[in-house]
Amino acid sequence: MPRTARKKSSESMYHVMNRSISEVDLFQADEDKEYYLSLLARYTEKFSCSIYAYCLMDNHVHLYINPNGFDISRFMHCLNSAYVGYFNRKYMRHGHLFQGRFASNIINTDVYSLSIVAYIHNNPRDIKGYSGREEDYIYSSYGIYIGKREDARGIVDKDFILD
Repeated sequence: MPRTARKKSSESMYHVMNRSISEVDLFQADEDKEYYLSLLARYTEKFSCSIYAYCLMDNHVHLYINPNGFDISRFMHCLNSAYVGYFNRKYMRHGHLFQGRFASNIINTDVYSLSIVAYIHNNPRDIKGYSGREEDYIYSSYGIYIGKREDARGIVDKDFILD
């Protein structure tokens, strides 16, 4: 049976979730998360997309993205392909790293938008030592929003959410 077509629109914003295959963590070291963020910055600039929130966990990623008319599937294909190439070279492996295609939901209301940002920023609460201190997790945009740290790569467009 064919898979369901992804709901897309040139005006849509998306909550994107991407999970690794079950036997391999997506990020083996902090260096891997740093590299993923550098790729995110590169492709966000290249395709003129806006990232409103992100969180990188060991086995999955959450992004709140506005592709600004660009095809979300093409953006994610470029991002994911570049990361998988890096990961497979670094860890001397081959094959798939992501569990199927990325999942995405269209964000179509202000309430949903704020809920998604809160959901993404709450992800680190499940990491030992971060419950109640989610803003300290440096692989989430939460600390950037509350002024705890700078957005050194210029990834996050805070104005949309804060407005």
